[in-house]
Amino acid sequence: MIPNDEFDPRAELVRRQLQTFPLKFRELGEGGELRRVLDADKPQTLQGPLVGQQPEMFTEQYLIEPILHGLGYTDPASPEYDGTGAYFVRRPTTFRSVEAKRPDYLLEQVDSALVCILEAKAANREQQSERAATDDIRDYIEVNTFCRYLRDINHEYLVAIGTDGLRWTLWQSKLQEDTQGEVCHVDLSAEIKTIAKQLDVIEGESDRTPHSIRESLREFTNHFAADRLPEVVKE
Repeated sequence: MIPNDEFDPRAELVRRQLQTFPLKFRELGEGGELRRVLDADKPQTLQGPLVGQQPEMFTEQYLIEPILHGLGYTDPASPEYDGTGAYFVRRPTTFRSVEAKRPDYLLEQVDSALVCILEAKAANREQQSERAATDDIRDYIEVNTFCRYLRDINHEYLVAIGTDGLRWTLWQSKLQEDTQGEVCHVDLSAEIKTIAKQLDVIEGESDRTPHSIRESLREFTNHFAADRLPEVVKE
């Protein structure tokens, strides 16, 4: 963990990566759609026709994967990947023999004791009324055959993340004890909305500084960053 009085480089990387989502809406000329997605009173689910592709894929490409990159999980297809460190795998086939479905992502080389999976949904599918990604995560956490399989290959923890890019929930199951629970839930909507205003993608003024945004991202990076996640799960 980074002490509160020290600069957090992970929070700064995530802050920068959060610009990718609003900048794509600006490129598409769809600032109004982003405003509707980020509406605090009546947030709407992302509409595919307005962004030119399936909402889930758009959210993954321009929000979830940039955030994962900021958190320290590299895209293995990118020039930055050197064969070491944590990385993400899209649509992994790893668990095909035990599960009819598969998670959207597998986070690899995080810690030898952990199996880390992530379920992704389109922006705003994790509103309190839906929690679609969280429901899918619970299926993995609570399926005994899946957890038994992980125990048999000598893993200690199943770590599962459910997200629509805006809201991120971290779950863990201690496999040997068959216990599970929610570890952390973070909503990044306010930070993304602030950045969208600063980039003139949506209307409105914001007096928040980069320092202020970094500080508000500390809980997120302290729980979800690749180099901090093992400590959070094992404590």
